[in-house]
Amino acid sequence: MVFERAFSVSNYTDVCMSTILSGKPPREHGVTHHGTAHTEENLARIEQRAPQFLPEILHDHGYNTIGVDWMGRWHEWGYDNYGVDGGGQDADSGTDSISEAIFDRITDTVVDLPEPLLFPIMKQYYRRVGYNDFRVNCEELTDIAIDRIDDSDSPTFTLLHYWDVHPPYLPPEKYESQFTGEDRPDESLEKYFGTEAKGPMSAAYQTYATGKHTTMSESKAAYDGAIKWVDEQFGRLVTYLRETNKLDETMIVVTADHGHNFGEHGIFSDNTGLYDTSVHVPLIIHDPRRDHRRVDGLVQHTDIVPTILDFAGIEAPTDLRGNVLPDTREFAFAEAIEHRMQMVRTDDWKLIIPRDLDYLRHQYWYDGDGETELYDLTEDPDETKNIANEHPDVISRLTNMLEAELETQERIVEEATDRSAAINDNDMDEIKSRLNALGYADDDNV
Repeated sequence: MVFERAFSVSNYTDVCMSTILSGKPPREHGVTHHGTAHTEENLARIEQRAPQFLPEILHDHGYNTIGVDWMGRWHEWGYDNYGVDGGGQDADSGTDSISEAIFDRITDTVVDLPEPLLFPIMKQYYRRVGYNDFRVNCEELTDIAIDRIDDSDSPTFTLLHYWDVHPPYLPPEKYESQFTGEDRPDESLEKYFGTEAKGPMSAAYQTYATGKHTTMSESKAAYDGAIKWVDEQFGRLVTYLRETNKLDETMIVVTADHGHNFGEHGIFSDNTGLYDTSVHVPLIIHDPRRDHRRVDGLVQHTDIVPTILDFAGIEAPTDLRGNVLPDTREFAFAEAIEHRMQMVRTDDWKLIIPRDLDYLRHQYWYDGDGETELYDLTEDPDETKNIANEHPDVISRLTNMLEAELETQERIVEEATDRSAAINDNDMDEIKSRLNALGYADDDNV
């Protein structure tokens, strides 16, 4: 089933991944930010919300749970086997493991420094070593997943977190050369960096965002090449499932946490805004019980957990409000940066409401004036003309819809029980280390 209008609930990896695996929007699972903004107070909120993640539910029902991922923290709750041990981009030479060890030693040493000292150190390190010092590419990730699935002798849940379609897009040349990026202007990426630009992560993170690419078209060609590379490796996984007679009893879900802007809205970045370029995501589900079809209605990441649990014959927790796909919904909801911006999207309209102009003006991507944004998606699918002043009736209707959704979320939060597991000081160190490793270095860079 191909869902042509699927949407995330935010534009941050931590937030979206937590929704994908909990079935809850950000206010309900408690993860509303990422980067070094994860303070003890933020983490206490996650404990208070007590989200139960899909691997935990499936583990309790006898599933062997496998996570081929490295984000750690709450993302590894409920897995029997978590991590990417056995991978490495230069496994034969050992160079990747060496650089990873050096990186770990540096982060472990400096992670307790005050932020004014920590951030410049991490930025300088990142500038020198580039981006490819600890990644497990899609080929190795697929190998690890296949090995672990093959070793499992019980019903199995596996998460594969492919990172190759994340900036700076560095697929092998044979994939990148298949594309030209001609659907994007051949303009220099320099315009998107610097103190006055809306480019990603500020000028200090240009290597992180662009890699070897200097123009928008080059970057887009590399992005398409990375998708091709991951697609080929995913095809290898499907082939394995078919050849081992597992495919006809396996549900497969393919999605992304959020999108990326290639110059749209004057932005070259991923964690930016609530336009469709940031929150419209792919969603493909193979359910061997159902016929192939395309679904045009609105769906969200919150629908994934109920759909998987239905396939597994497990009753979903009563506080989940997602649909069992292919059922669709009346509207899509998303919010970003600690509740400071919300979006509601219907078939025909998009409403974006900023809540804290003083804060937003300090974000590298925001250049608005705090006014509500309304887009007629039928006439203006690229969201280029704000017509909020022309349709007060639509504003009123969508605002009521949004406020009702927020009230429901707050009610569910009030009913949440505390999670027994505590996040200790060692976990905090690990959180900071991994977030810096992912390139998130300050509050503007999330």
